[in-house]
Amino acid sequence: MPDETSVAPRTSPGTRGTTPDRQRLILQAALDCAMDCGVDAVSIDAVRARCGASVGSIYHHFGSKEGLVAALFFDIFDEQSRAIQDALDHAQGLREGVCALVTGYLDWVVLAPDRARFLFQARSHVASGPRRADLLAAAQNRNRALLRWFEPHQACGAVRDLPCDILPSLVMGPVQSYCRAWLGSPGQLPGPQTFREILADTAWRAVRN
Repeated sequence: MPDETSVAPRTSPGTRGTTPDRQRLILQAALDCAMDCGVDAVSIDAVRARCGASVGSIYHHFGSKEGLVAALFFDIFDEQSRAIQDALDHAQGLREGVCALVTGYLDWVVLAPDRARFLFQARSHVASGPRRADLLAAAQNRNRALLRWFEPHQACGAVRDLPCDILPSLVMGPVQSYCRAWLGSPGQLPGPQTFREILADTAWRAVRN
């Protein structure tokens, strides 16, 4: 899959490129603003100052500050989803698949901590903004994909007969909780990779029959 998981270098004023390149430069500038001063500090003027794009260009591509924050959120959310799916696609067997869901998420967070941190920080902004319905749909689609993967394993009795509403939380909840705590407390907690196997095994034990 495309290598989009690493954080790109900070942009500099005056950079020019094609439309897709320009959009990515604007998104990276928005991420830089958020990492330096928080999501509330992301503004059209601040982003323009970082990447050299005109105010008109930013409005043209993203519509508003809220549109820019949401666009960056969904760009990262999709990237994260692809990383998890890629790990799952390479797994063989049920246990390896359950573990891959956890380690795929964890490895992506370790590789792209700023992008992962932005997802946690910006979620409430998107949830209260004009793209609230898109956020709900994206989360539901990811959960449905997870449940579809588990369905045949539940049918044959390999996975516990659990309510579908709780299954994603049992598998992904612990790793997401620890990663969020780690991202929110720089230097105070061991890196998630320290507990990689423990978190994966915990997920497996939670759902195996």
